[in-house]
This record gives sequence, structure tokens and C-alpha cells, in this order.
Amino acid sequence: MEGMNATSPTTDSATRRARSSRAAPGELANGRRPPSGYIRLLRDLPGHRWFKPLLVVLLTVVYYLVLLVGIVIVFGLWSVVSAGGVLGGIDATISGIDDMNTVTGMVLALVSVIVMWPALELAMLSVYQRWFFPLISVRPGLGLRFGPGLGSGAVPGGMRWRLLGRYLLLALPVWVVGLIVLGIVAPESVALDRGADWDGRLALMLVLVLLLVPVQAMSEELVFRGLAMNVIGSWLRSPWWAVLIPVPFFVFGHLYDVPGLISVGVFAVVMGLLTLWTSGLEAAIAFHTVNNLFAFGLCVLTGADLNATDAPAAQIAVGMAAPIVFALVVIVDARLHGPELRVPRGPGVASDPGAGQSPDPVGRGAGLRAPRRPVSSRSEAHSGEVLPPRGDVVGDLPQDHLGGGV
Repeated sequence: MEGMNATSPTTDSATRRARSSRAAPGELANGRRPPSGYIRLLRDLPGHRWFKPLLVVLLTVVYYLVLLVGIVIVFGLWSVVSAGGVLGGIDATISGIDDMNTVTGMVLALVSVIVMWPALELAMLSVYQRWFFPLISVRPGLGLRFGPGLGSGAVPGGMRWRLLGRYLLLALPVWVVGLIVLGIVAPESVALDRGADWDGRLALMLVLVLLLVPVQAMSEELVFRGLAMNVIGSWLRSPWWAVLIPVPFFVFGHLYDVPGLISVGVFAVVMGLLTLWTSGLEAAIAFHTVNNLFAFGLCVLTGADLNATDAPAAQIAVGMAAPIVFALVVIVDARLHGPELRVPRGPGVASDPGAGQSPDPVGRGAGLRAPRRPVSSRSEAHSGEVLPPRGDVVGDLPQDHLGGGV
């Protein structure tokens, strides 16, 4: 072994395997399935047990119901005061809650979704003693080492703001083209309401849409993609289950007819795949935000009914095509900017050259790791771990931990 040449066939083939494992986002890992590092974040947290993700889900539901009751009470009291009497306030509250075309109804509908985010954070603090938001993406390893023979790992590190901005800019033209298509095939669906009364109420609704919809879209993605996919990924090996199992829960949270629900299902599947391929929620958050901004804004400007549960066939078709087109744009963009998005696709594959590797005095070749000492338990694997700031966890774990499963 001491005399092994660095250019030997064995070394060259191993080097090629190590390099090929770092596929750019948008490519299927090993040509078979998407990278699964992101959906292992909960399982990779220190102190993880198999039942903890389920406990997070249950506590999220409990906290959400408590917050929702509090919101309804606050809105009820506000309506009573603004109506100038108890009886009139009750009537105003009921009508306002039932009608999203009113300021009260629209705000209540958006806020009732937004509070899923604090409910999730409270549940994470209760179970894992850390925030969920830093687990919004997987960043490349920082070259940190946590014990003999252990290489660099993926770092859950919060929002990649530069990527979020890029995906927002990519999503905008997709929906602009969608509106142009609608204007050609179904002009009545995008025609502005000439009879609309441009008063303070309409301006207030547009301002509230701009302020609340981005937070509402992010809250849905944190729960239905971030939490749900990580819960499934902590139990099941294949990343496809993490994409598909949360879809029905997301779909039936929307009150549409069958074609509308199918469109929502397509949206959910595409956003789940983008979350895997980009190793984070930024792409899904960006498209969800732009999608909802256009939907709410268009309804306000055209005088459409925000309470409607059906839509014209042209809108359904564009609604199905838009996320698919956006996904293709993201894949092309990832191939052009791949190095920034790459993360470890398997155990021990470092993102930056030489990170987490032992010295190579015998010329084994770049990208190869020194043999590992077997790790007998999770506690032993973390025995030398130095934790980063609270809420930001380094997921460097034994072999087959990022890519493996139960």
C-alpha cells in the first residue's frame, strides 16, 4: 500500500466515483432518485428518537388550534367594538369570517394560515429545544470534524437569501407569461373590473395582500414541505415517500372542486421535488409566494370572488403548467450555477475539496477518504461534536446516515 501510485486504475475509479457523487441540483442521485440529504435533518439532530418527529407534528396541531382560537376571539372582539354593539358585532363577525371578499375575512383567512409557523416553532422548541427555521435548507459542509475518521457533513443553516431572491426573479416571468396566455385564450379571466370602486378599501386589500401573502406562503411551505417531508424522511428510506405522502394533506387543506384539487396536487408534487433537488425550501417558497400574490391580487383587481371553489378550465391548465415550467427553469439555472447549490449527496462526500479529509501522504488521490474507524452508536459518533450557535446544527453523522434510512 505504501508504494501505491496515485494514478493506479483502482484509485482513478474511486476518484471518479467520489466526484460523480457530487451531482448538481436537478440531477437524480446515482441516476435513480433525488438527493435525500434535506429530508434527514430531523433524524440527524442530536438526541433524536424515532417518536420525536411524530411528537412535533402532534404538538404543532395542538399549538395551532390554541392560536387559532385566540385569533378568532381577537377578531370577534374587534368586530364587536367596531360595530358599536354586541348584537351588531356578532352579525358583522359572522359575515366577515364567511366572506373573503371583505378585509376582515381575507385577513382572518391569511392569518389563520400564518400561525402554523409559530405553532411549528413552539413544537420544535418543546421537543428538540431549537428553532425549526434554521432547518430550512442544507448548506455545504464547513470542513468541521467531530472525531477520528469522520468527514465533513451537511449543515442545516437557515434561509439562503440569495437563492430566494434568484428564485423570486425566476418565478415572476413564469407567471407573467401565464397571464399573457390567459389573456389570449380567456381574456375575461384577467380583465380588470372597470366598475371597481378604487377607494381606501381596495387599496387596503392590495397592501394586505403584499404584506401577508409572502408570510402565508412561507408558513405553508415550512409545514407541508419542511416539517412533513422531514418527518417522513426520518422514518422511510426513499425520498419519493417524503414527496408523495404529504400531498393529500396539502391538497385537502384547499377548498376547491376536483380539477382545482388536481392542480393543487401537481403543485405539491413539483414543490416537493424542487425541495429535494435544491436541498432547501427557497424555490418552493419563492414560487408559492409569487403564485399567491398573482392569485389574490388578480382577484382583487378583477373583482373575482375570493370565496369561489371552481375556476375556468384555462386557469386550471395554466395553474398546472406554471409550476412545471418553473421547475424546468430552476433545473436549467442550477446547471448554470451548480457549485453554489451542491451539498453532500451521500455519507462522507465533502462539498469543498479537501474538507474533512485526512492527510494523503501516500498519494491516494483527491476526493478519497481515509478508512474509518467503525462507529458503534450515535452517542459515540457525536462524542466529539462541537455545537454551533443554538438552532444551527451540523449534521455530520456516521456512514449511511444522510442517504440511509429505516
